[in-house]
Amino acid sequence: YYDDVLRGRPIRTVELRVPVQPGSGKGSLLIQVAERINTRTEFAGLIILRMVLPQAILILLAAFMVWYAVKRGLAPLSSLRREIESRSHRDLSALPESQAPLEVQPLIRAMNDLLERLSKALATQQRFIADAAHQLRTPVAGIKTQTELAMRQTRSDEAQATLRQLHTATEQVTRLINQLLTLARSEPGAQAAHAMERLDLNMLARDATTEWVPRAIARDIDLGFDSATQDAAVVGNLFLLHEMLNNLLDNAIRYTPAGGHVTVRVTADEARIALTVEDNGPGIEEGEREHVFERFYRVLGTGVDGCGLGLAIVREIATGHNAEI
Repeated sequence: YYDDVLRGRPIRTVELRVPVQPGSGKGSLLIQVAERINTRTEFAGLIILRMVLPQAILILLAAFMVWYAVKRGLAPLSSLRREIESRSHRDLSALPESQAPLEVQPLIRAMNDLLERLSKALATQQRFIADAAHQLRTPVAGIKTQTELAMRQTRSDEAQATLRQLHTATEQVTRLINQLLTLARSEPGAQAAHAMERLDLNMLARDATTEWVPRAIARDIDLGFDSATQDAAVVGNLFLLHEMLNNLLDNAIRYTPAGGHVTVRVTADEARIALTVEDNGPGIEEGEREHVFERFYRVLGTGVDGCGLGLAIVREIATGHNAEI
């Protein structure tokens, strides 16, 4: 075997000498076979191409099948992830495990067990708050009644001043108890026990505003109501929405100076329904607008009594009704 050149082209040659007739002494023949090196290279490339192309197609098909199988296998996990991401922090119901892979079901069962224990802990906390508030109502009401009787019976100015302070403190405690009860009813888990129904927000807001007219008149405040011109139906709990509006009206009337204006307004369009309580009081500084929704947080220097739960209750109820405040 050797390389050579024929007519200026490189060739690969093989030679084989064979006898004409073995053992006869008649000599031998020299057989030479040559081939252009380019032809050999092209043929080798063709062989490689015919081998590599099917292999490449097979690899691509295998990769696609693996991707499809993994995607199909992980689809239940993706569905579970979307389920968890879309959930409200108030929703402590069990996660679905029927569609999840067998390997993941023990994890889901463990998570459901944790959610159940959290739900029970929240329910216990809410029952404690509600029971404590209920138990406090009776003695506080008794103290308030006895204080009012004592104020009528005594003639001493010093005793009258002390009794007035006690009466004011009793009213504040009564309001705090009522606020705690409302907060317990509006927290996660408690709202599930309240029936949701279709309500006319116009009618609800008008009735709630009417109840606050005497309080507004006593403070020399012009309290008005402006209803929506079209249907303002919402799905919610009548008691909780009424309490939400009561807290907003209480804040507005409490902080608006005498001679001011408070307007309750319902507006509706195709996109959303808005309930607004607008007043010309001092307002809330921009830096305080997030903090006022925290429990027991109060803006200093207002000179108005309160327990710091009103707007916290409003936010809890609004969030429970998928609303924004």
